[in-house]
Amino acid sequence: MKLKKILAAGLAAIMVFSMAACSSDDKNNDKDSSKKTEKTTEKNTQSNVKLSDICGEIKKAYGEDYIPDMEYDDIFITDTLGLSKDDYEEIVAEGPLVSFNIDTLIAVKAKSGKGDVVFERLNAYRDYLINDAMMYPTNAVKIQASQVVRHGDYVFFVCLGVVDMATEEQGDEAILEEAKANTKIAVDVIDGFFK
Repeated sequence: MKLKKILAAGLAAIMVFSMAACSSDDKNNDKDSSKKTEKTTEKNTQSNVKLSDICGEIKKAYGEDYIPDMEYDDIFITDTLGLSKDDYEEIVAEGPLVSFNIDTLIAVKAKSGKGDVVFERLNAYRDYLINDAMMYPTNAVKIQASQVVRHGDYVFFVCLGVVDMATEEQGDEAILEEAKANTKIAVDVIDGFFK
């Protein structure tokens, strides 16, 4: 009989301890989710930024080294990027007219709540280019320096900048480093709009 009472008391103590631990975890989770909400809200305060302003500043930053000379059409946006008009409010998508060039700028203002979807799709596009697309050797290295950048509902795919011929002669590592520096030019411009 004493053994049953001891076991019952022990089980009761374990249950009380478990409930207290769960309650503490819930409070911590609430704190974490409120932090995420604050960050999201902070990013979304810049919802009045115009894509044309950002893209204009990016073009200025590269000058003659801004190569994209063709606007991508709705078919490219839907079939290649996997974006529907339900996903975005505004989009600027520019790429090369000729296939031996890969310079591309895609700027998307997602519809409210669709930032995650656009971010995933542009990352999937980047993964496709890195892993599956047929490219010239220099471009196969350069594409690895591309980036998908997100600020709230604004999402960008950046692969821009000219790699010098002298750098190409130094091999893949040198190409990658220069390509990363080139990509950073656009990323810095984008980040500057959302400070």
